[in-house]
Amino acid sequence: MSDIMTTSRTTRFPTWLGLVQGVVLYALYKSHQDSLWPPEWGGLFNAVLLSALLLPFVAYWGQDVLSRRALPRLLLVAAVLVFGLGAYQGAMTFPLPDATRLQLAPGSTFLGLALLVFMLVPLTSGWARGTPDATLGAWDYPRLFEHAWRNAVVTIQAGALTGLFWMVLTLGAQLFHLIGVDWPKETIEEAWFAIPVTTLSIALGLRTGLRRAAFTVTLRNHWLTLTVWLLPLASLIGVAFVLTSLAGVGSLFERGLSAFFLLWFAAFWITFFNSAFQDGQSEPALHPVLRRLLPFAALALLAVVGLATWALMLRIQQYGLTPDRIWGALAAAVALTYGAGYAGSLRTEAGSRWMHGIAPANIVASLVMSAGIVLLLSPLLDANRLATTSQMARLQSGQVAADDFDVQELTRQQRAGYDALVELRRQRGEDGRPSKLALRAEDAVNEAARYDDFLGEDEPEQTDESLATLIGRIDSYPPKQPLPAGFAEFLKQEVARWEVWERRQSCFSGQKTRQRCVLLQTDLDHDGMNEMVLWKMSYENRPLVYALGQGAWRRVGYLEKGRANYSSESVRAELATGGYAVQPSRWDTLHIGKTRFQVFENAE
Repeated sequence: MSDIMTTSRTTRFPTWLGLVQGVVLYALYKSHQDSLWPPEWGGLFNAVLLSALLLPFVAYWGQDVLSRRALPRLLLVAAVLVFGLGAYQGAMTFPLPDATRLQLAPGSTFLGLALLVFMLVPLTSGWARGTPDATLGAWDYPRLFEHAWRNAVVTIQAGALTGLFWMVLTLGAQLFHLIGVDWPKETIEEAWFAIPVTTLSIALGLRTGLRRAAFTVTLRNHWLTLTVWLLPLASLIGVAFVLTSLAGVGSLFERGLSAFFLLWFAAFWITFFNSAFQDGQSEPALHPVLRRLLPFAALALLAVVGLATWALMLRIQQYGLTPDRIWGALAAAVALTYGAGYAGSLRTEAGSRWMHGIAPANIVASLVMSAGIVLLLSPLLDANRLATTSQMARLQSGQVAADDFDVQELTRQQRAGYDALVELRRQRGEDGRPSKLALRAEDAVNEAARYDDFLGEDEPEQTDESLATLIGRIDSYPPKQPLPAGFAEFLKQEVARWEVWERRQSCFSGQKTRQRCVLLQTDLDHDGMNEMVLWKMSYENRPLVYALGQGAWRRVGYLEKGRANYSSESVRAELATGGYAVQPSRWDTLHIGKTRFQVFENAE
């Protein structure tokens, strides 16, 4: 199939599409930076963004492998999927408090749709229903293999060339900077230049790769020939692991068997099987003894994937669903498809090729992955909604205590998690006051974006008037105890001295008006006067400590959690419900030179 491309056809490669893509992406970037899109239009923005990012690649990858009728049809199908799923995921993002810009869809959306678009092209070009020897009666596997590898290789080439291109531009700009000419360096750092030039460079790199089909095939074959020799090694490790595991499966889980590592090992193992099989038209470049033994290693591959699936299911049973575990379940289902299909090659058939089960297994696995991506990104089986439903069900059934419930995990589950947090925020105790869980949920919502810098440009200058207003954001404990004289004015000056990034991520930020500061007034040194302990955010690990000395307030240091205490409790929730106490230290501080050592006791 190395002659599937001709120079005359390749000259029609739409390089101009790269420039158009760059202009559209820059326009989207600029409109997002300038907050021209209302936050409620997040679905439309993400749909347009994902379409501009991914659809040009369908045109690139479809060159010379799809007919003039098939390519527009595939583009239409891909556009419907990308636009529709992108719009849904964009509309389901977590509503950040005080956000002035609409949010981007989660990374799983971009990655999942990129994989989906990539797989659609060879699945379409390899369609050959009704032809003799078609795999599963519908696909020409050698053609599918050829087109998938061609597109993968030329895309990697284009990415590498684009990286080198930017290295040359950057080094050139630095050379001019050495002689006092700064406009080249300033130009390449501008988005209006960088984005269109990058997409155009990728398009040119793809065109260069497609024009040299023979080199692409040679590079692919060279890589497969090199990696095929890793198949015996991976098989030896995998078989040894499975045989050793048979001695005591229970001990595997006691030692923390990781589905993550097992699935990654299985992925490499599957890749090496395909390096040996390639398009299935010839015997692999392995010793005859290895060719006879390696099919039996597929049983060990299936066992490894089975262990990974078991470990993942146990984790879900113990701790419930999360988006990561749901996507992991899809990965496990795909890996089981590979493993079962490869193990099926042990059924010998007269005249069959080496490991004849690889080709149908690869196609079925691609279909399972494609269908899974569509379902998990759509309203049908939204991964975030499934995870939130699972976590809330565990809370309501008592499987997890309210104090142990991870409200922060809900902030990573987009709109479904937000709705659940809003519901938790309404909980009240017998005294009619918000429960600890309600306060924790409120803090989780208000601080959901505490590490996101895209909420605003530069932090606005803090004036005395605006800082006076921000003082009202402080929740002081014990309740109803007024701030000491002079402390509010001191704190205004203290905040003004903070670095911009420190103020931006604190409760005194000009953008995050719903974020609460927490202040505890307590006597930490037993001198009869309260010190002020300030948490700039409810989940801060190092609150600042201020003390009054010689008639003036000053920062004396900070508190630090014990080394064994890694919990992320909401300070405000604990203080509001009386969950705090001051205890004298049992251990003295050890001074060795200028270094101080403090004993942090192990958690009970």
